[in-house]
Amino acid sequence: MPAWRSPAPLAPLSLVLAAGAAFAAAALVGCAAKPAAQQAAAEPAPSGQQAITVPGVPLTMTEVPQWTAVINGKEVPAPSIPMGDPATVARILDEGKNRNQVMQHIATLSNQYGPRLTGSTRLEQSAAWIKSQYQAWGLDAVYDEQWGTIATRFDRGPSTGKVLLRAPRGRDDNAVGEAEAVREMQFSTLSWTAGTSGPVRGKVFKLPEDEAAYAKLKPQLKGAWILLPAPPPAGQRGMRSRAASMFEARIAARKDVAEGKKKPEDIAIRDRLIFDGVAGFLSCTRDERVWTGGAPGWRERAAADIPPDVHVSVRMSDYDFINSRLADGEDVLVEFDLKHDITPGPIPVYNTIAEIKGSELPDEVVIISGHLDSWDGPGSQGTIDNGTGTAVTLETARILRAVGAKPRRTIRFVHWTGEEQGLLGAVAYVELRKKDGTLEKVSAMFNDDGGTNSQGGMPCIASMAPYLAAASAPTNNQFFDAVSGKPLNVNVRIVDRMPMGGSSDHAAFNRAGIPGFYWDEVGRADYGFGWHTQNDRLNLALEDYLRQSATNSAIVAYRLACAPDLLPREPRRPAGQEQPPTGDGSTAPATGGTPATPPAAAPTQR
Repeated sequence: MPAWRSPAPLAPLSLVLAAGAAFAAAALVGCAAKPAAQQAAAEPAPSGQQAITVPGVPLTMTEVPQWTAVINGKEVPAPSIPMGDPATVARILDEGKNRNQVMQHIATLSNQYGPRLTGSTRLEQSAAWIKSQYQAWGLDAVYDEQWGTIATRFDRGPSTGKVLLRAPRGRDDNAVGEAEAVREMQFSTLSWTAGTSGPVRGKVFKLPEDEAAYAKLKPQLKGAWILLPAPPPAGQRGMRSRAASMFEARIAARKDVAEGKKKPEDIAIRDRLIFDGVAGFLSCTRDERVWTGGAPGWRERAAADIPPDVHVSVRMSDYDFINSRLADGEDVLVEFDLKHDITPGPIPVYNTIAEIKGSELPDEVVIISGHLDSWDGPGSQGTIDNGTGTAVTLETARILRAVGAKPRRTIRFVHWTGEEQGLLGAVAYVELRKKDGTLEKVSAMFNDDGGTNSQGGMPCIASMAPYLAAASAPTNNQFFDAVSGKPLNVNVRIVDRMPMGGSSDHAAFNRAGIPGFYWDEVGRADYGFGWHTQNDRLNLALEDYLRQSATNSAIVAYRLACAPDLLPREPRRPAGQEQPPTGDGSTAPATGGTPATPPAAAPTQR
């Protein structure tokens, strides 16, 4: 899931309208074999509609009274481009407004399946459920497409952590009894790392600062938990990178000792402690959120090669509580029960796909998508990242099938996996489509991966604006914010160049020259509160926004699938001006991720 990015500069609206009218004219003139398009271009504006004539352009743009486009933040008449049956659009709106089931989908996904790490059992189970939904709705094709394998399956089971202090005993104020739990912690560990064999309780000691402190503490280290110094201020990627670097340092220490290159006493104290039998390490974040990531080398590391060291990251208030008690000279104990099920592979990983076949141009495709995988930290249900996009994709398909939509082109619904580890499923999908020669048949790819807000718009270059404005216009002024009452409209933002970077699946398409769109998520939700944290739960999902998103996706998909032509492409950029798509918002493979390698053979469908 990507971090937020500042929008690119907007083109002047007057230039956009002129360019849009010119493009719409060219699209219609080029449809000599399409009588409906020809007729629409030739006929005058129907009675009651406003005609807009652009000098020098042989096209009249007409305003359907109930359809208004939004371009660069301004409401304008929707471009008059033939895009399917208006009665079908009316049925989509009716279904999406009055019988929307997006909340049922996300409740099932969050409560019944929970977080869905790439390659995990829960991910496979949720993908099977998604397929069963598509099959029950009667979609024309439903299948899994394998994009690779991973070496080890990681399933995170129930995990708990608590702080214990010794309570006063009897009437003697100097006597203490058994340790009693006084605080439940919120925490995470890197995925694809070792857990515990049942509850592991031990005293907490701060990391020794020097050799003298280490020598004094050494007799008490076996079975102890080591509290590491608090980190400097950093974002979630900095926190996860810190845990990943310590993971790698401990692996290197074990390797050096095993190969006789170093003795334990030659290794830095922090890493040397693994040879003293400590129970594990405690580090903290800089606020009340704890983030989850994956161990470096996760995709290739065999189950037998996962080191036994346990490292837990706790929220700042838990760290402060422990650190304060230690500073007062009090004994502090912690107990962690981390059920990590590690299964040797290879484990197949795949995207889940369904289709409504096009009636006239079935080889041409509009893609509606979101990634199914999520991080799996304790407490998370994978709701906003990206259960919301998954549920929106599902409901888009259900609405279109419920109203009997018959698009000219195929509408393909894709649930990506491996997104959190570096857009692996999407990158592999694009490479496979290059090999089978069908990539250029993709009109556009739409990616819902921005959380629970509404689909408030998208960036595009000027040549794309007429189609996108016309496609999204029926959504405008139909849905309203449940708190502010403001309309949940779709703003087509004109930018000079399509974004080549990005940290979600659309980036894989843009880099290949296929228009990929990451919806602008607009609304009152605090996305950062739940993103990759223990807070990513069903209570964050906002129904008013998700209903708009699913209905808008259905409208845009249907209308673009019925448009005269494919969406225009951006001219190829010179070599060296492209930015590779990545996971987690970075410009290199995400921590622990590796670039996707498509299978050499044809994709496997399941």
